[in-house]
Amino acid sequence: MKKLSLIIMALAAIHFRAFAQTNFDFSAVCASGQTLYYQITDADAREVALVPPTHGGWGNYPSPQGDVVFPETVEHDNEVYNIVAIADSAFYNCRGITGSLVLPDNIHTIGRMAFYGCSGVTGSLTLPQNLETLGVGAFWWLEYLTGPITIPQGVTRIEDLTFFANRRITSYTIPASVTYIAQRGLGSGFRLESIYVDEDNPNYYVEGNALIERDSKILLLGTKNTIIPDDVVEIGAHAFCFAAWAQESQPLVIPNSVKIINDGAFHYASLQSISLPDSLVYIGNHGLPGNTIVQSNLPQTLTHIGETAFADCWFIDGGVSIPEGIDTIAYKTFNNSHITTVSIPTTVVSIGERAFDGCDELQSITCYNNIPPTLDATSFQGVSRDIPVYIPSGSLENYTFAYYWEDFTNFIEMTEGPALHSEWYYEIENENGTITYQHLECVADTTVNHKDVTIIIRTNTLYDKAEHIEVTREYVYEENGVLYWWNKDLQEFTMLYNYNAEEGDEWEITVGTERITLHVDEVSEYVYYDVPFRSLRVSDEDNLFSGTIVCGVGHLTSFFPERLMQRSGNYGVNGIRCYWQSQVLVFKLGDRDCDEIYEQYHEGIEEDGPSTGSGSLTVYPNPTNGILVVETHGRASLQAETYRISNLMGQTLMTGSIHEETQQIDVTDLPQGMYFISIGDQTRKFVVR
Repeated sequence: MKKLSLIIMALAAIHFRAFAQTNFDFSAVCASGQTLYYQITDADAREVALVPPTHGGWGNYPSPQGDVVFPETVEHDNEVYNIVAIADSAFYNCRGITGSLVLPDNIHTIGRMAFYGCSGVTGSLTLPQNLETLGVGAFWWLEYLTGPITIPQGVTRIEDLTFFANRRITSYTIPASVTYIAQRGLGSGFRLESIYVDEDNPNYYVEGNALIERDSKILLLGTKNTIIPDDVVEIGAHAFCFAAWAQESQPLVIPNSVKIINDGAFHYASLQSISLPDSLVYIGNHGLPGNTIVQSNLPQTLTHIGETAFADCWFIDGGVSIPEGIDTIAYKTFNNSHITTVSIPTTVVSIGERAFDGCDELQSITCYNNIPPTLDATSFQGVSRDIPVYIPSGSLENYTFAYYWEDFTNFIEMTEGPALHSEWYYEIENENGTITYQHLECVADTTVNHKDVTIIIRTNTLYDKAEHIEVTREYVYEENGVLYWWNKDLQEFTMLYNYNAEEGDEWEITVGTERITLHVDEVSEYVYYDVPFRSLRVSDEDNLFSGTIVCGVGHLTSFFPERLMQRSGNYGVNGIRCYWQSQVLVFKLGDRDCDEIYEQYHEGIEEDGPSTGSGSLTVYPNPTNGILVVETHGRASLQAETYRISNLMGQTLMTGSIHEETQQIDVTDLPQGMYFISIGDQTRKFVVR
């Protein structure tokens, strides 16, 4: 008897639970044969709402299948009820509904997520003419819904996700009554061609096939033919999600007015290339389209780059310079991007999971922070650990003992700006036709305006009169491939050379209070003794500083814009002869001797190309294929004697001890190019082939 009582109680509990979970007052079969469920909302007015059969959705109840004919009225207990609402989640995930959705005109409310996920709908949507309220996500993820959407007059708000992820909608018509549209309220897609807004709407308008919020200038939605107007300041979340441009061969140009690209603005968009404006300060998660060519450098105004922002992108020149406003490189930011170099500023303190995962074309990393940014084990997953990693001078120990940085094997310490004891000789043509020379030398380091700078002394050498006239002292420093020059009149640093510039780029040079704009006409390569130098052919309107800039060396006509500095002078600097580092010839233009007073300054050091040197230090073979023989002629007896091998930029690549007067050094790990070996106060140049 006790067992039977327990069974009865259990059955009662099950029945009670089933009864408690129901959400409807009655059900009825509609004209198309499906059973729909209703809840009485106003008995006196005979009004009902379409509801799901249980509070949790359709559960074990069979959901509608096929083309549904939604009725205007329904009969129950001999009473006729008007259907005035579709409740929250009424048809949530009812994937079996097909065809078009035609909703009766007497419905004035469609609730939250009412038709979410009804992916079987393949026709159009006709909204009720008396509609007033559309809930959040009401028609979210009806991915095969087609045709135009006309919002009825009377709807005041389009909430978040109302039509989101509906990729086949062809147009939207927005009435004057709409006062609010959420950034993800309307779904973009590859078939969206047009947007119409009632001209009496005070809050929204259409320009360039884009829906724009009038006061804030936020672009909320764009079509596949959109041209972004030049007064837009923000691109809304998912504004171009799934969009496919009609002319994919043309880059989308984002105007300089835009400061913010919100989350998913171009997520899944089909676009061949995109150009980013210098005004940009924020890119949200998934903000840019993958598999797209980025036509411009990263704007240096950026302060935030979201997750996967540049995943799978191609960068036009292969190089990425992270802006100084960025402190974190987020999850998968450059995942699988096609980049060859990356420059990381001092502001970056953290590099997230898979930030550069799959960037197997990466050839070098430059990191300017003395304290290594924290890494995840996957931050550089797929990147060769043998590529050069350029780090600040004195930070080698920090990097070699830092988690996951320690896996890299080729750290190179950098020096900023022209190295001490660098020298240039330029030819001077005097007013009377005689030829003399200008000598420039980096003589010391100092600090100006909190910047570590190098002092360059400019001297005009009148060799025939045994006179050396110091012209000026100039102050320069280099940062991220840009050489800055102290403007004494303005008391500030201004740009002199931009070694990163590409063809078509421009920058301003300020001399005193005068300005000239240099335009990059061509980028090429200048090869000197098998060493390639990046070369920029530049011009300006008045031909004051036109010519060629060899990156890492300087302007081949005159290091500084002499025609502005010496407009009242009686001479003109018109060509480089030679450039040295630590009394070693690095670069020479033409076949002539560097100058007639060469020995007076350099005491007879050989100026010709690859040389073995002489005296107390000799190196051979030169060029070498891997083993460099060093003869020190007695210097090995000094116990503290060491050697240092550096590149053209003064960066230390190898160090070691000298144990024998004739010693072999293995340099097979050095790439082809020109290098210096220094032992004590002696320096010799050698070439690796």
